[in-house]
Amino acid sequence: MRMMMILVAATALAGCDKGGEERKTQSIRVTGTSDFEARLKSLSDLDRGLGLRRAIMDSGARCKSVDASGYQQAYGNLSMWTVRCSDRGEFALFIAPNADVQVRRCADAAQLNLPACRFEAGAAAAPAR
Repeated sequence: MRMMMILVAATALAGCDKGGEERKTQSIRVTGTSDFEARLKSLSDLDRGLGLRRAIMDSGARCKSVDASGYQQAYGNLSMWTVRCSDRGEFALFIAPNADVQVRRCADAAQLNLPACRFEAGAAAAPAR
């Protein structure tokens, strides 16, 4: 019984909010170029394509090989990269400063309120199948 009373008292104290003081949250916004992004930009087209293809494959999507890839823009605190795969898939990869990656199909960008994917004029077109 005594243990029950101690448990009830501890639970009640855990719910206290320092006498009604208003709690303030602190947000930290990370911006700028990360080391990971700089290294990705410095890679050859082949090596960068292989790294980005791996991220696409890890997301569960298919990408036989990369025809074109490149940095597109900053999006919030993420860097947006685009990839065109030889099996006609086009993807946007959003890379966080800590190297976490989110992969989205370019075809879904408008529905998700994301920037439209752009590819350089000289980027190779995906072969017809």
